[in-house]
Amino acid sequence: MDALKLQQYLQRIHYSGDAETTMETLKKIHQLHPKHIPFENIDPYTGTVPSLSPDDIFNKLITTSRGGYCYEQNLLLSEVLRYLGFSVKLQLGRVVWKRDENSVAAPTHLLLTVDLEGTRYLVDCGFGTVTLTTPILLNEEEAQQTPNGIFKISQNESTYILWTWKQKWLPVYRFRLGHVEPVDLEIANWYLSTHPESNFKKNLVLSKVDENARYTYTDNILNIRSNEGIKESVPIENDLQLFEILENTFGLKDNAIERLKMKPKD
Repeated sequence: MDALKLQQYLQRIHYSGDAETTMETLKKIHQLHPKHIPFENIDPYTGTVPSLSPDDIFNKLITTSRGGYCYEQNLLLSEVLRYLGFSVKLQLGRVVWKRDENSVAAPTHLLLTVDLEGTRYLVDCGFGTVTLTTPILLNEEEAQQTPNGIFKISQNESTYILWTWKQKWLPVYRFRLGHVEPVDLEIANWYLSTHPESNFKKNLVLSKVDENARYTYTDNILNIRSNEGIKESVPIENDLQLFEILENTFGLKDNAIERLKMKPKD
């Protein structure tokens, strides 16, 4: 990361004003990033293992206006925040979304913790369906309101669990604080993008979130859930409709559509 790349990143997420090592900056970046850089797994879905090189991630998500999944999203975010002077650590989580919080799960989700003025926060722009849109306090078990929903973090000894409220508390992922090596990410990235039973290999997943709603595509359905809890489900019945929502809903360009066209028909 350098000054020029930082400016390109801030332009990509439509950030205006000074970017300093403050909570105001962290909150602003955290809300704008998942609004303008969509979650998408087009590369693994079409048979390509995403590169985790910082330069390759920057080129993909910023220069060519693609999106990415958790490793790409949060590695890019960590580079930006570190350049701005934030204390950032990589962490690996075990996804238990739509399952019991104690379900067996491999540590395949990349999230971040940020220490600022003596307080530690969970920062995560890469979960897709229920990704956070603001930093939340790590060591606080009370419910925390965000721009897009209510979350909380529970702790049992050294294990943390992120929960979100949807008529009841649902677990998202659990994690322990520790040191993450680049090889840990390479192994998890390879598994998620190549294993035949990986959801990211089998299914196309698209997601973004703005100040009004969350937008998610999977299983040929575009779901739009407003901040008031109103849900609209739109069937996507052919490739033409799919390519239209890629561009009009998720802000992707022809390069993403052309990549998707490369996937062989089943």
